[in-house]
Formats: sequence, structure tokens, C-alpha cells
Amino acid sequence: MMFSQVFPPRAKVLSLTALLFMFLPSALWALDLGDKVQVHGFLTQGYLDTNGNNFLSDTKEGLWDFREIGANINAQLTDKFRLGGQALYCDFGDSTNGNLRLDWLVAEYHFTDPFGLRLGKIKMPMGLYNMERDSDFLRPLIFLPQSIYDETRRDSWQAHWGGEMYGNLLLGGWGDVDYQLFGGKINYDCDSLATLAATEIVNRYNNTYSLGLTTDDLTRENDYVYGAALFLNPALEGLRGGLTFLSLYDETRIHATQVSTLRVKSKVVASLEYSWQKFSAAAEYCETDRKQEQFCVTTLDGRSRAWYLLLSYAPIEDLTLSLLYDEYYRLIKNRHEPVGDRNPYPWRKDLAAILRYDITENWTFKAEWHTIDGTAFYMSYFNPEGAERYWQYGALKLTFNF
Repeated sequence: MMFSQVFPPRAKVLSLTALLFMFLPSALWALDLGDKVQVHGFLTQGYLDTNGNNFLSDTKEGLWDFREIGANINAQLTDKFRLGGQALYCDFGDSTNGNLRLDWLVAEYHFTDPFGLRLGKIKMPMGLYNMERDSDFLRPLIFLPQSIYDETRRDSWQAHWGGEMYGNLLLGGWGDVDYQLFGGKINYDCDSLATLAATEIVNRYNNTYSLGLTTDDLTRENDYVYGAALFLNPALEGLRGGLTFLSLYDETRIHATQVSTLRVKSKVVASLEYSWQKFSAAAEYCETDRKQEQFCVTTLDGRSRAWYLLLSYAPIEDLTLSLLYDEYYRLIKNRHEPVGDRNPYPWRKDLAAILRYDITENWTFKAEWHTIDGTAFYMSYFNPEGAERYWQYGALKLTFNF
């Protein structure tokens, strides 16, 4: 039964460790390197349980391998020049196997308010929250709305190696606008979800056509990614709007054999967020025009549609209660067209209730429950017995940040 299993020994150790840390003074975690250098970090431990379908790992029996550890440093060397970076350790069951990676690494020169440059591994602006995706304490949810911030495509949308031009433009009495223009390439790790999805394709074709291909030498590479973002900060306090765009091209190979290609012609997200006293609301709408080929056969060509509405209420300062409705269709024109036998329900309608409680300045607890219709973003790799249309999942997460 969901959340009713007896805690395994490892869970007890993690729980006791969390309680011990909670009573340690925050000063033990502070690192004073002067006014020009700041060091921050976070640790999270979560629990995920699903019924009906596995979600990104084997989760129907409950998953305790759901944690992240991050540490970042920012050095403001002059008024205009900044260096910064973050290392991130992720353990999410079989989909990551506990890997340490460079999350971002940036050299930034801020010439004037209207113009600056960044070089390195840079977070990509996509919607309101993609650049803050690894900063768990900045948002009420454990999982961002999947229709736009799809976890199975996280590697594709997270960060790129390249450059970015950015700035802030004043609009007189109307407020101001932040802009970003970026371009470069995405580096996919060999054990990333993107590579795992490609492995799933090879296994499926091997089983169907007896191709005899091995996935040991499978590589997924990005030829290019580029995009732009505008974020409007109007004079009305608490209101923010955004419009983001990106395009990319990926290719997967096993030596000389082309497994698949994916061209995202355009991914456009329109965003709106408003906060007033104890209430806040966020809504985003996205259309993605893309074409995918697998072994030189077109398997997807068209636009998807996604949108969500998130409503939040804070009855007291440290407690936030939220409701989310999130909807996605793989193809706008053929919304209910099945993807063969492996995904007969290529849409996702998600209704969720979410709780966030800030225990102390450094500790945050979150809980959420989702009931879902559809299996878009479904990975048959974790569901060899097939898909169920209606399914649910619950998640708990404890975060320490400093």
C-alpha cells in the first residue's frame, strides 16, 4: 500500500541523520570567504511511490534512492566580472545510478545594465523556472509541471556549453525587461536519461527486427542549440511575464549506424506569474514543433501542446498549500492517436495537491500527491509489462540548504 510500508534500515538511518542535522546550529554550515566569494549548497532526501506505472525508475515498490547534493561557489572578482559554478550529485534509482556532474560553470562580464556576456556551461532559460530547477528551496513543488519541465527530457533542456548575451532594458513607467540570447551545444552523459531513452529505442528495434545491435557503444550527441528569452517586470508589483524560445538538433549513433535523430524546430513557452498578499498563481503555455526519425523512418512530425495552472496559498508565513492542473498532448492534431502498443495513451492530465513547510531557515519539507490520466513521457524501459492509463504517485522530500 502506498506510503504504508515499514521503513527499511537505510531509511531509518537517513531519518535519524536528518533529525540530528536539524538541531545543529546553522553557523556550523556557514563558510566565510569574504564579501566577494559566496559558497552555498543543499542536500535533499526524498521518497517516491507510484501505482499503475513506474516513474523514471522502479517506483511501484517505493523508492528511497531519491536524493540530490549540490555545492556552488560565486566569486564577484570585480564590479563587472564574476566566476561561478556548481557540482551536483543525483541519485534517482536506475535512471541516474548516483552520478556527480558539473551542473553549471560560468564566466560573466557585466559591461552595463543593458549588456553583458556569459561563457561556459550555462543554464538555458525555458519558461519561468528552468534556470532554478536545481534550487529546490525556491519553489513549492518537488517536481515542476511535467507538461513543460519533463523529467525524461531534463538533460536536453537544462544547460549548454556555449555563450549568452543578456541585459536589462528600462521601459519608463511600464517597468523593465530582461533579455537573453544564447547558443552552443549540449553534452549528454553516457548514463543520462537522454541516452537511456535511446537505449530503449535500440532494444525495441532489436526485439522487433532482430537487428543484433549492442548498446555498449551507443552515443547521443547534440549538433546545436540556440534560443532567446524575454522576461517582463511591469510596474504592477508581484506580476511577471515571460516568452522563451529554443531550437536544437540531436543525433544518436552506434558507430556508423544512425539510430535516431531529433530536430526541435521550435519550443515556445509563454508564461505569467502573479503574487498578491498570501496568494500566488502561475500559468504557462507551450508548443513544441519537432521531427523525430528512428532508423531513417519518421516516427514523429508535428506540434505538441502543453499548459498548466498552479495556485498557491500561504495561510501562515512558513506554510504553502498548492493545487496544480497540468495537461499535455503529444500531437495537437491527433491528440488521442496511440504510439503503437507501447504507449496507447499519449497524453497526460495531472491533478496534484502540494504542501511545503519551511521548518527553519535552512530546512524545508515538501509533500505532494498526483493523480494522472495518460502516459505521455512514458518510458517502457521501466514498464516492460505495458502501460496503465490511470495511475498515481506520491512524493516526500526533506531539503537542507545553506
